[in-house]
Amino acid sequence: MKTTKKVLLLITLISLCACKKDSKGEKNNYTNIKISAAPSECLAPANWFTIVNNTRQTPAPNEGPTSVFANNKTVTNCDFHQWSWQKFLWLTNEVNGVPFFITNLIQVNSAGQRLNPGSGIVLTDIAQASSPSDILKTPNYPSGVPKSTTVYYSIFMDRLMYTTMLKYGPIAKNDPTSLKDITFPVGSLELKTSWIDASVLKDPSSYFITDGLINGVKTKVALLGMHVVGVVENHPEFVWATFEHENLAPAYDWSKATPTTDAPVTSTVDYPFFNKSSTATVTNITSGNGIYTDVFSVYKYGVPVEKAMKGSHNVQLFMKTSQNGSQNLNNIRTINQSVKSQLKGIWNNYFYNGSIWINTAGYKTTQQQAALLDSLSGTLSESTPGKLTRGSVAAYNITMETYVQVGFGPKSIHQVTVDSLVNCFSCHNASHRSKLSPLYISHVFNGYVGSLKGLTRKQIKQESVKEIMDDYNLRQKLR
Repeated sequence: MKTTKKVLLLITLISLCACKKDSKGEKNNYTNIKISAAPSECLAPANWFTIVNNTRQTPAPNEGPTSVFANNKTVTNCDFHQWSWQKFLWLTNEVNGVPFFITNLIQVNSAGQRLNPGSGIVLTDIAQASSPSDILKTPNYPSGVPKSTTVYYSIFMDRLMYTTMLKYGPIAKNDPTSLKDITFPVGSLELKTSWIDASVLKDPSSYFITDGLINGVKTKVALLGMHVVGVVENHPEFVWATFEHENLAPAYDWSKATPTTDAPVTSTVDYPFFNKSSTATVTNITSGNGIYTDVFSVYKYGVPVEKAMKGSHNVQLFMKTSQNGSQNLNNIRTINQSVKSQLKGIWNNYFYNGSIWINTAGYKTTQQQAALLDSLSGTLSESTPGKLTRGSVAAYNITMETYVQVGFGPKSIHQVTVDSLVNCFSCHNASHRSKLSPLYISHVFNGYVGSLKGLTRKQIKQESVKEIMDDYNLRQKLR
């Protein structure tokens, strides 16, 4: 009987071991989870990597009525991860060294106003979505790179989403009740990208670098991360996928945590956002604390785990959520490995850190799905067992959601519960000041409507953050 219990325990548990390497060859402490009886692998098809005239030409993913998403009862977890990677690869197809997303998408600011990136990507925004005071900077290293600098953000839309925003924005300003159940059409695409002055990187050779205008000054900028946010058939809530450079910051070492105490984070090498002479705690990744560097990531691929088990600090359990954490992590891990083995060039230095979406099975029409999103409103992000969130229910990008990885407000990592998890839907939902429409899931749409009302970008940002916190605090009170 004891032997049987031990076997069952081993099947359930996750063992931690080192995974990816940093640029100096030292393995960091990201968890590489070994899963017993793992499902079939989620792989990247070879045709994604077709080379024509020395250029990769990844085809655009099928996301409409003939795609795998057309049957929301049979679509699989892997299908969403495959869409995410294929969309990223399609967006980074290059012509003369310039990727598709720069040449073919429309750059806008947070108020939905079109920008002109003709001389370089326009970069002025530095605040993260969680708070105007949440800013990410590089450390002041004792030697080497002489200065600290700030991460900047840019937003791109495809023409379909942009024209839809222009169409419904004036209606939202004058009669928002008429937008109930209206969604962005299938194919709508929005990107958020993070950049840094390339000169501050000790080794910029592994980053995609292009021209940027930082506050009007022409500068070579390096891409750090990208949110790929797109509407596929049966999913008007968008699929929220995130990618980042593979060597930006260390990971939280769960093997050093106890059941009641967080482990301090250290590193034997410098990262772009962590000084090896520093020691970091949860304070470094908590919103509103004003600590802008020496940050670290908590959950691999946005898959939450429980605190270390008593007497077994190197053993973890998946947190019980609305999503099968074991299956989700395994699929992300295997598709990342599959892409890594086939992808050539600079984009091979970026990895997929997960995505999130809503289970819409049983909601057959766009109108029914929109009504679902409206009804869920500010509770869209809830990830307790039985809820509808799927994928990486603690999804984040280390350069964009740096300070909400363990929720809003100061707390210990080991005290995070499924009720306090934060993901994309914590900030992006169909509710806006008691008005309901899936269009409001896009902050850019909200910003555009605000600009039509005469609000400044600062006022739009303040309104957005206040609404996020009001929704979050209300959810906590209702629990």
